[in-house]
Amino acid sequence: MSTKISSKETTGKKCVILGYPLSVDSPNPPAIPPMVISPLYRLTSGDAANVSILRLANHTGTHVDAPAHVIEDGLKITDFKAEELLFDHPLVVDLPLGDGVVVEPRHLQSAVSAAGEADLLLIRFGYGHVRKTEPVRYSCKCPGFGTAAAEFILQNLPGLRALGMDVPSLSCIEHLEETMAAHNILLGGRGRRFLVIEDMNLEHDLASLERVWVAPWFVAEIDSAPCTVLGWVSS
Repeated sequence: MSTKISSKETTGKKCVILGYPLSVDSPNPPAIPPMVISPLYRLTSGDAANVSILRLANHTGTHVDAPAHVIEDGLKITDFKAEELLFDHPLVVDLPLGDGVVVEPRHLQSAVSAAGEADLLLIRFGYGHVRKTEPVRYSCKCPGFGTAAAEFILQNLPGLRALGMDVPSLSCIEHLEETMAAHNILLGGRGRRFLVIEDMNLEHDLASLERVWVAPWFVAEIDSAPCTVLGWVSS
């Protein structure tokens, strides 16, 4: 796998951002508090520069879960190598499910059939517009994966290195008690090198998506981190 993104490889391609800016208004799951931005220094106060203090949970907004999120001895986000954050065979699957629906293996049959050499599976539930217009609904009512669907992916897509989605959690928040363990299934196992990307912006035309790069905050000692996700599509 190439770890470089050369000008030759990106010629004739358009780069799109597959995530959202961090914001105090980010519609996080109920257990995640809103981000707080506090001024430290301000030009308007006569200071030499603008500097702010950010207070936020590391699972705020578009973020990437590493195994340590739910596995005691799992890898932290800084344990991943640069090449493990670059995906050359992304697959986008549309899965238009309604509020509170738990993804089951039957919903994923077409994804498995089309996967081929996919190293990144992006599930587009179609909730991007809900994030913009009904943030509380987005935070609390989105569909999500159940444990059976997570097991199905684990067993049928052994070459997959990451799973991303356009909802705030892999698990179905309305049924969190029975679906939270979907994280453990996908991220578990000694030395497991797998990532889950939540709260993605998949509203773009991604029919020609060729490559995805995940750029997390590299903060030592935390399990997971907010991230910027870039995708390259044929222009």
